Amino acid sequence: MIYVAKMIPTTDFSRFFAFGRVFSGTVSSGQKVRIMGPNYHPGKREDLFEKSVQRTVLMMGRYLEYIPDVPAGNVVGLVGVDQYLLKQGTISTHPDAHTIRSMKYSVSPVVRVAVEPKVPADLPKLIHGLKLLSKSD
Repeated sequence: MIYVAKMIPTTDFSRFFAFGRVFSGTVSSGQKVRIMGPNYHPGKREDLFEKSVQRTVLMMGRYLEYIPDVPAGNVVGLVGVDQYLLKQGTISTHPDAHTIRSMKYSVSPVVRVAVEPKVPADLPKLIHGLKLLSKSD
C-alpha cells in the first residue's frame, strides 16, 4: 500500500512523478495496481482505476535513479499514474483496501492574483499552465 502525497513535475514539465511512501508490501515497475483517489469509497467504482506502474524512481534531490522495486518503509516516485490522481491518493494491489485519508490544511492563501492573457487566443495555454500549477502545488 502506498500513500501518494504529492505530484512532482518532471524536468520537461510534461508529466508528473507521483511521490509517496510505501507503507506495506513492495512496489515494482510493471506491477498492476488499484489507484484510489480521494473520492473513492469501498464497494463503489467512482475514482478507482486499475493500471500498471510504468517505472519506479528513487528521488534523491535533483537526481533520479530508476530502480526495479521498492520495499516498504521507503519513499518512491511512480511514473504512469499521474493521469489518474490530481494531488493525493492511495495505491494498493488488494481489492478490499481502504484509502488513507487526505490531510486537511486550514491555511488561507497568502497572495491572490487575477490573471488574464494579453492575447485572447492564448487562453488555452493559460488554462493548461494553471492546471499544471494546481496539480503540483
